[in-house]
Amino acid sequence: MKKLILTIAFLTSFVSAAYSQGSVGFTVNMADIDTSLSDDIDSNGTTNTTKDISNDVVFGSIFLERQLNNGLVVGIDFIPFEAEFESRSTTQTSLKGKTDSTASGTNKGTADVSKHLTFYVQPTKELNNGSKIFATLGLVRADVESKVQSVSSTDKTVDQSLDGIKLGIGLKRDVGANGFFKLELNRTDYDDISATTSNSTKVTADIDSTVLGLSVGRSF
Repeated sequence: MKKLILTIAFLTSFVSAAYSQGSVGFTVNMADIDTSLSDDIDSNGTTNTTKDISNDVVFGSIFLERQLNNGLVVGIDFIPFEAEFESRSTTQTSLKGKTDSTASGTNKGTADVSKHLTFYVQPTKELNNGSKIFATLGLVRADVESKVQSVSSTDKTVDQSLDGIKLGIGLKRDVGANGFFKLELNRTDYDDISATTSNSTKVTADIDSTVLGLSVGRSF
């Protein structure tokens, strides 16, 4: 329901004719991506193993914004390339398979994210020194390709959609006649994604990202 309300509000604001100016820019993002992994070997609802992973990633994104007359900013942010959000390996000396035989080796899993789009709104307040502070509320949508390699089953690739909610706070400062820069700290809580191997092992990933972004843009 929150995602539906946010989408409706965004589309209504973005297509509105009551805006003062548009802007376009580029953002350099320094992200800490935290992933909580769990394995359900029998897919019976019981978690057998867990693992927490933290990856530091630097990536760029492009944004397009409109500032409405009431000070509200609506925008779209797009990451124009694929990024590996999750990668893990676990060595096991005994694995459960469909037969009674025992296998040993390394299980591997990756999650590659592409077409990462964020639709956002930013309530903005101007300060006495000419700077502006803003809050960010965004809806994230991306494609994810999950690859699971298991020594006790066949490898499997699953294509899924990845949704999330983004919350942030930042500072904006105008530079020259039409330029500006923004510094923002935000956090995105993604929905869980999962994949099940041929021997009924279900791997689930809960992904969250904390990002410090520096943006440079130009108004028109």
